[in-house]
Amino acid sequence: MRSADPPTALPLAGRTIAFLEARRSEELARLIRQRGGTPYVAPALREVPVDDPRPLDAWLAALADGRFDVVIFLTGVGCQALLERAVQRDRLDAVRAALARTRVVARGPKPVRVLREYGVRIDFVPPEPNTSNELLAGLASWDLTGKQVGLQLYGGPTPVLDRLCAGLAALGAQLHPVAPYRWAGPTDERPLRALIADCVAGRIDALLILSSSQIHNLFAAAEAHDQAPALQRALNDPRMLVAAVGPVAAEAVAAHGVRVDLQPEHPKMGHLVAALGPALAARSGR
Repeated sequence: MRSADPPTALPLAGRTIAFLEARRSEELARLIRQRGGTPYVAPALREVPVDDPRPLDAWLAALADGRFDVVIFLTGVGCQALLERAVQRDRLDAVRAALARTRVVARGPKPVRVLREYGVRIDFVPPEPNTSNELLAGLASWDLTGKQVGLQLYGGPTPVLDRLCAGLAALGAQLHPVAPYRWAGPTDERPLRALIADCVAGRIDALLILSSSQIHNLFAAAEAHDQAPALQRALNDPRMLVAAVGPVAAEAVAAHGVRVDLQPEHPKMGHLVAALGPALAARSGR
């Protein structure tokens, strides 16, 4: 798959670009094709609804009853799931009215987009790269002592989430977390196993990592088949470019002993793909 001397008409011509994204895989593949590359899709995880929706109902009821002083939405998919659940339970008007009375925080552009679609005012969005560090730095100027904070969680535990919760607690916040979805492995693991084999065989030019859970699941699959050391060596091969969309993903990649070759100036999927061509050209001396 890897070309020794790809054509130069398009920045990714002759390059095989692998990624682990599932939900936005078609959009990402299209961006790669537009630049002449060959997308290699191997979803590493799924975002699925929680099995028991009762905690969501209880959290929404607490919000509607005015029991939260601050509400923090960490992800677009989680924010969407909560508001859709409010619609299903005929509580959307009450939830929106409650959000209008509280201080609303959106960690990044994805929850911002969802909240705006529902007409929800947003009081604070941390600056790029929109990580928990920027979030905590911004909230440090708020008086959170004794404040009741509704916190929409990721699909599973992460070191970043642990640091965020500890930081909010240190600011005096009383946390009320809710997990509207969970991370699960792919329904079919064969594409992921094929990607591991192709990385080890040197057939991939670049691997894109869009979230920490993606790289964790990739190495979990490799470990299950005794290929983790071989995968680590392959990803550190000078011929392979490993790109992370932002600092959280980059930290997760580094935690597996893999170097990060590229991180775009802005932590967005389009900027990541746009930066690939120049990075690959610089690496190969063209």
